[in-house]
Amino acid sequence: MISLNSEALAQLPSRQRATLINNLCGLRSANLIATRGTATTNLAIFNSVIHLGSDPALIGIVFRPLTVERHTYDNIKEFKAFTVNAVSESIVAKAHQTSAKYPETVSEFEAVGLTPLYREETHLPFVAESPIQLLCSYSQEHVLENGCVLLTAHIETVHIQQSALDTDMFVNHSKTNTMAIGGLDAYYHVTLEGRYAYAKADEPPKLL
Repeated sequence: MISLNSEALAQLPSRQRATLINNLCGLRSANLIATRGTATTNLAIFNSVIHLGSDPALIGIVFRPLTVERHTYDNIKEFKAFTVNAVSESIVAKAHQTSAKYPETVSEFEAVGLTPLYREETHLPFVAESPIQLLCSYSQEHVLENGCVLLTAHIETVHIQQSALDTDMFVNHSKTNTMAIGGLDAYYHVTLEGRYAYAKADEPPKLL
């Protein structure tokens, strides 16, 4: 086993340190966030969308320090809403391409070849190819100690591939071919190995 203390981590080349630290906590969800700016629509891949609570339905997104242009952040602050779209295997290459630095006047939907889908509840686009789509509204934001911003949002509407939703409302991501991200550029398949019953101290683990 390799051991690295904080001093050793600090001495690593910055790119290697970022690659290591970005991967240490395991896999994260891969989502495309769609917004609308003053000029056009915007689409960007994120690995920092997190669940914050179920009542109310609340999610969070971590943005890196706002020292450079952040089109997604700026659009959310201006229009107070956005959509979150799960990345499936069939669109992973196109989804990753949205991380390129396109001008603000260029829509990533057109640049990478994904399809905007409009529904009655909002003027914002969803990603038509995505199996799980959320409409979210801006709530709050919190500046973290490293300058990153944790933005929180309420889930207003959910659209989900019917075959992925079990009768108890469990979302089976293996049925949507949802991808997970390791670090910034590694994509993994998601496979359901099993679900366990609610854990009790006086009972052994039990599969559902």
